[in-house]
Amino acid sequence: MDKFAFQARVYRFFWNSVDWLFPPECIGCGKEGVLICSDCWHGMVRASLNSCIFCGVQLPKRGVCGRCEHLPHAIDELRYVAAYQDVMRTAIHRLKYERDLGIAIELANLLAQIVQATNWQIDLIMPVPLSEKRKAQRGYNQAALLAYPLSLQLHLPENTQGLVRVHETRSQVNLNFQERQENVQGAFSADPTIVKGKTILLVDDVFTTGATINAAAAALREAGCTRVYALTAAKALRRQVTIENTPAIDV
Repeated sequence: MDKFAFQARVYRFFWNSVDWLFPPECIGCGKEGVLICSDCWHGMVRASLNSCIFCGVQLPKRGVCGRCEHLPHAIDELRYVAAYQDVMRTAIHRLKYERDLGIAIELANLLAQIVQATNWQIDLIMPVPLSEKRKAQRGYNQAALLAYPLSLQLHLPENTQGLVRVHETRSQVNLNFQERQENVQGAFSADPTIVKGKTILLVDDVFTTGATINAAAAALREAGCTRVYALTAAKALRRQVTIENTPAIDV
């Protein structure tokens, strides 16, 4: 048994024991026994393959939308689970503001299914990092809560040292597309000794405009990374980007 298989087995055993002692309830409807029941899962606005590979907007077939074909992109492709609304919104809030590890595992399972359905050949999984100040305030990085169980599921190494946020940025809430791009420009730095020649899977909770993920991917590219794929649990609908007081899309 390899290291990942052993760690994954221990991790599953621990959380199965927790579920046995404290049976979960569906975060959408309260049904006992699961965190997201099948009815609530099927009620989500789930991602379609017929979408833009860079922003996830719906298209007649998978490709590049008219907006993205005129923009620079550091990522090679984006995938996500579902739209940031209803049950998924609740899940993201519990992950981000309540450090709900059970939700992290549930979402990581869904993320793993997406990766397994692709032909991505990944070397490292990396969570999009928070600044040290924000991480100290929150006590954790919600993207890392997703990346660790995902790495166990996929039997791939996770790395949290090769990409760091070097500049404190202001909140992205209420910023328009251009302001978000400018806000995170140069915010990240990557270590060439870790990422050079590698294919990286960047993991985050929510994809809004793509400014943060593309800035992180640009730093990886500058450090010699070969390819960068982006994977998030949720994608904010374009109209949500301008909604005020929406903390779960504050990246």
